[in-house]
Amino acid sequence: MQVLHLRSKGVAVLLRGITTRRASTKVIVPKALSPSPSATSSTALLLEGRRATEDMVPVEAFAIAGVTFAGRQDLVRKLQRDQIVYLEREPWNQYDLFAVRVLDLHGRVLGYIPRRDGQNARFMYEGAFGLVASTGLVKDTAFYGARLYARPKLASLLLDPLMLPGTAATCLADLRAMFGERWAPIRATTLAAANYRCEVTWVSQNHLPIEITPQWCYNAKEKAVQLTRLIALSKPVAALKARLEQAIAEIADENDTTTAAALEALQATPDGQLFTELNGIAKEDVIQYFEHIRRRARTIQVDQWRIELLL
Repeated sequence: MQVLHLRSKGVAVLLRGITTRRASTKVIVPKALSPSPSATSSTALLLEGRRATEDMVPVEAFAIAGVTFAGRQDLVRKLQRDQIVYLEREPWNQYDLFAVRVLDLHGRVLGYIPRRDGQNARFMYEGAFGLVASTGLVKDTAFYGARLYARPKLASLLLDPLMLPGTAATCLADLRAMFGERWAPIRATTLAAANYRCEVTWVSQNHLPIEITPQWCYNAKEKAVQLTRLIALSKPVAALKARLEQAIAEIADENDTTTAAALEALQATPDGQLFTELNGIAKEDVIQYFEHIRRRARTIQVDQWRIELLL
């Protein structure tokens, strides 16, 4: 798809390291990162690792497919260059096992990553942030389209505040108990697949301990939260993720102003700041993302979605 109004080359954008240079399709897997003398704390090491990884993992460009269906044109027409979007795998899609849908940070579907030439199959993780590169009328049509930039092989730090009853939450938090005798081989396989490093920062377990945490898919059609993948995270990153999830789950449903203030305050905490830095997106985008996943968690709680372990 050809889209008008392409951005000029070399313009820096919010998603750190993504520019309008022509995206490479070559995937570079960096070696496990070692701390430099300047990395005097775990936070410094994590940020150094993330930035080094971003430099080594190439950006790829994708045209958003399916933008003419289900009333999406109104949303696509309003997209802005440099706008952050969210990419989410949809393995239950009856037409495409590798489907990856593109949403705005309010959770509204804009379209899909094309499946032509296996473009969507390159996405390794359940979700990721992307950046709108260009928008405009598609050549020789009356339809609006958009292109985006993303790194399909690089994990974003995502949050999953499920807001489950106490007993259920405790059970899901204990992966060893949940998987029983299967846990040891599952853990070993996950660590080996990650080359014994954090998948968000690629810091080696030789420098920071690694924890295995779930990645969930949200199947709205079946009203099911599905465990489809495990991810290796440095212990400080896993702890940060858990604290933010707990904080979001505890934000009460009051008026919009109070909720917005609580989410803004959460983003301003050290945990919120580190989450922002690791994902390389702006403060406003993080607050919108927090609100999106908070609303999703409330929906799951109210509608009593079931939990499915598909590993």
